[in-house]
Amino acid sequence: MIYPWSFFVAIAFAMLDWYAAWKENRILLYIAKPATLLFIILWTLQVSGWQGAMIWFGLGLVLSLAGDVALLFPPRYFMLGLGFFLLAHLAFIVGFNVQLPPSSWITFVVAVIVGISGARILRVIRAGIARLPAPKKMMRASMAYGIALALMLLSALLTFFNPVWSSTAASVSAIGAGFFFISDTTLSYDRFVKKIPHGRFWVHVTYHLGILGIVSGAMLHFVK
Repeated sequence: MIYPWSFFVAIAFAMLDWYAAWKENRILLYIAKPATLLFIILWTLQVSGWQGAMIWFGLGLVLSLAGDVALLFPPRYFMLGLGFFLLAHLAFIVGFNVQLPPSSWITFVVAVIVGISGARILRVIRAGIARLPAPKKMMRASMAYGIALALMLLSALLTFFNPVWSSTAASVSAIGAGFFFISDTTLSYDRFVKKIPHGRFWVHVTYHLGILGIVSGAMLHFVK
């Protein structure tokens, strides 16, 4: 893996964002959160040029940046941010499945475990959304997003059973997808069910670790 200057700038902005999230410093958040993704995008471009299947991960990063910006604005833009991140997950799903893993009973079991886990989490989130003044629109959006998030996690996990993926690349991607799943679950719980102390901090830390893991694993696999 190559680590040019853009990677270290991205890490610096990520740490600044975590500090801002802990302190609830809105001004720093407006700067550091989009800057982190901007330099991660630049890093992946410098290393991979977004050649071949990396274009899907690059597209996922751009959509994630758009989602980050939308979520910095007032709550009425939440649905817009959700839409951008849903499209980002679809892009990651395509990227992970450019080379499909062989079907087996193990992959079926993994799919069932992810599906059951996702359904249980969605049930808790839906109960919180049901208490909103106008829950139907948000309910449909959360269902669609939850399915896309679970499929992204499943796609990353199934790289373990794809012989064309190395164990290192698969592990890094799966860990990243897991962090992304935790981040979005934490965000939803904090927003719709019950406030978590320093919730924004935990959401941002796991989100950035998730993004870095997903694209690092992809580059370990696709960049030769």
